[in-house]
Order: sequence, then C-alpha cells, then structure tokens
Amino acid sequence: MQKKLSVPKQYTCIAIDDDPLLLRKLETYIEDIPWLKFLESHNNPIQGASAVISIKPDILLLDIEMPMVDGNYIVDWIAPKLELMENPPKVIIVSSLTIAKENQLPQVTGYINKANVTSPEALNKMLKELVNPEV
Repeated sequence: MQKKLSVPKQYTCIAIDDDPLLLRKLETYIEDIPWLKFLESHNNPIQGASAVISIKPDILLLDIEMPMVDGNYIVDWIAPKLELMENPPKVIIVSSLTIAKENQLPQVTGYINKANVTSPEALNKMLKELVNPEV
C-alpha cells in the first residue's frame, strides 16, 4: 500500500494600503513565503474591497488610515459579504496606528504594526502566528 503524501495548502493574499512603497514591500516579502501567494494589491480601498469580494483570498492585509476611506469602513462594508462566503478571508490590519489594535472589529483576525514588517522572515512569523497555516 502506497502512503498518500499530503500537500500543504497555499494561502492567497490581497493587500489594501494607500502607501505604494509598503504594498511593494509586502509583495516582495510574500514572494519569499512559500505557503503564501500574493494575488494583487490596491491603493484604492474601494477597488480593493471589490477585489476581495470577487477573488475571495484567504488573507486580506488592510491599512486603517487611508485618505479616501479608512480600513474600518472597508471591513464594515464587506462584512455582510464575508458572512456569505464559505471561507471568508482572515482580515489582518497592517497599520502604524497603535490605536488600531485596540479598536478591532469582530471580523479582524489580528494586527501587525508596519514598523515590524522588516523582512520576509519577520512577516512570515507574524502571519503564521495570526493565521496558523497548514504548512
């Protein structure tokens, strides 16, 4: 009898942030995280929220403080749609605001301070703690 090998799940990710440099950093770092696939990034929060609903990623990395609309509003806006999804994305706030962690909405899985996103290894460690991937 041949033993069946289990293939680790690859998680998908979308990022929404008004800072193009941070979005590029996240994309570059995620390329070095084997269990995570970066699908796309958006600096327009409304377009990003629409992408989350249509693409249905496993993880949403979301900034709170953006000029057009804040991340909390995005979470509120997509929350009813997330509830209808079989596997809604884990919403992870990536922000420099310390207050964001204290004011999390129930749909938010966790919080990462932008200052701590210093390397692929650091991002991998923080995401693993929040997501608990099957890798």
